[in-house]
Amino acid sequence: MTTNVMEEYLNITKEYIIKYMKLVMQNKYNKEVCERMISKYIETRYNNYYEDEIEKSMSVRKRIMEEIKQTAERLIENNIDKKENVDNMCIFFYYILYFDNLISAKDIISEVYNIHKLRKKLLNKDEQDFFEKLKETIFNWQKDIKNLLERYETKEFELKISAYKNIKNVYRVNLNYNIRFSQIYSTLAINKAFNTGIINEDKLYIEYYLIVVKIIKDIIKQDFKKQYILEFASSLLEKEKKIKSIINIINNEAIQEKISLKIKYNDFSKNKQQIYDLMRSGFKIAVILDKSFEVNYENIEKLNMFSYVLVNKESEEYEKIVNYFKNNTESTDNKEKIKNLIEI
Repeated sequence: MTTNVMEEYLNITKEYIIKYMKLVMQNKYNKEVCERMISKYIETRYNNYYEDEIEKSMSVRKRIMEEIKQTAERLIENNIDKKENVDNMCIFFYYILYFDNLISAKDIISEVYNIHKLRKKLLNKDEQDFFEKLKETIFNWQKDIKNLLERYETKEFELKISAYKNIKNVYRVNLNYNIRFSQIYSTLAINKAFNTGIINEDKLYIEYYLIVVKIIKDIIKQDFKKQYILEFASSLLEKEKKIKSIINIINNEAIQEKISLKIKYNDFSKNKQQIYDLMRSGFKIAVILDKSFEVNYENIEKLNMFSYVLVNKESEEYEKIVNYFKNNTESTDNKEKIKNLIEI
């Protein structure tokens, strides 16, 4: 079975936040308070979640601090724990922003030392080995994250990421290979083999692992704007077990929000139920219009279900769409009529 890298990344993060909070709070540690704060932190830090429009204009750091503060207030209101203890857990929770690479820290050791001093002041705890234990915990946390992401690096393959001309923050993703083949094979033959049949399906394992790592690195840098359109093999729609295995790699809310699977309109028409199932599971679909697309009002309206609509500007389909809007509306700008149209 494939690995869901984002879920593994988040599990490591949750595990070390709990270790950190238990180490700091000791007998004052409250499991429910910690888990509620972690849940809110994950939502805000990795899913870019915010409760109201006021927070929309805030930086991710300020948004997290506000969300954790509100969570602490609700925990106090519900008598989950004493106010003093919830407030203290909230204060120590803020230091996670340094350890999780949200706030740049020149020296992690200094932050560990600050926690050591603050802990003595707020909790009246000053064990001799606390500093070393906390330092080891933080270093292990960062090492485990680094090892996880490096596990999927490869010299044989790399992502080619290129921008589309007429839309911002949306990128085409292709998998390139750095493998030497015998000279008896032509470049054309190699590319054909790489992009058809079983190999075309299997290469998605590599592409999806690499794009997930790329998106995690985007999130770490607080970049939530980038959208990626990925390759997809329509032949997988007939292979229930294999498609589940491949889709599992990208089956996470934070990842799904930033990707679209590219499918030809003809393949969509032949496999509507399977495509709808993917969409109901949270996956976004970018459709490529081909000769099978009939330009009429009903079909144009249906295009709005897709995250992006790709059409070759030199194709008959593009010309038909432009003519359709010229003849049926006062506006000649078809991009106003089809959501997220991308000219290719």
